[in-house]
Amino acid sequence: MKRSVKFILALTFVGITTGYRCFAQEAKQKFSIPSELFAERIHKTPDAIILDVRTQEEVKGGYIEGAQHMDYRSKAFKAEVAKLDKGKPYYVYCLSGGRSGEAAKYMRSIGFEEVYDMKGGLLSWQKNNLPITTKADHKRLDKISREVYNTMVSSDTLVLVDFYAPWCAPCKKMEPILKELAAENMGMVKLIRLNVDENKDLAKQLGVVEIPVVKYYRSGKEYWTHTGFADKTMLQEAMQAIHK
Repeated sequence: MKRSVKFILALTFVGITTGYRCFAQEAKQKFSIPSELFAERIHKTPDAIILDVRTQEEVKGGYIEGAQHMDYRSKAFKAEVAKLDKGKPYYVYCLSGGRSGEAAKYMRSIGFEEVYDMKGGLLSWQKNNLPITTKADHKRLDKISREVYNTMVSSDTLVLVDFYAPWCAPCKKMEPILKELAAENMGMVKLIRLNVDENKDLAKQLGVVEIPVVKYYRSGKEYWTHTGFADKTMLQEAMQAIHK
């Protein structure tokens, strides 16, 4: 009898935890929406409030019209959020979706009823040709054009391109790994690091909608690409496979 009771309790616990995980996943999917739906919602919701949670420097390069700026990484973020009306619908975005997801989760945890974050952030927004604006209402040119980029990766030497941003935690973690790999394989591989904040159009053209992204090229041909954190072993194995 005791074994039966324990077995039933175990099954009940598994059912509860599984149900909780499913509920959490459904909640995440419900509040994290793609850029096209994000655009549709903010235009159809009269009292929608758009929050840009990037840095002030990023905002200078372009933002969604009507957005309010609140830097998620700043010390004042929580104090600024506390002043907002919790009953209104909020649409939150950043460059690639990481900070906006965290900001939206925090806002819901303190009682905000409707907070949506945009999957893929402004990178996805621009990939879908949705409009952005600047205070000066002019287009800021990338530091690296597509033509220059094509020349940079056309070398006979293997080229490792790292798409990063200064505020991106995984990017910061990868930086010493990439530099170490390049130093250890000097003459065999050349490292190029491109800041997506400074090269948004280029990132869009190359399909970079999340960061970090690393790509291997040789003679202008892309041989390997990876989205997300890549450790040294992964990078070495990809390099060795290309050299074979």
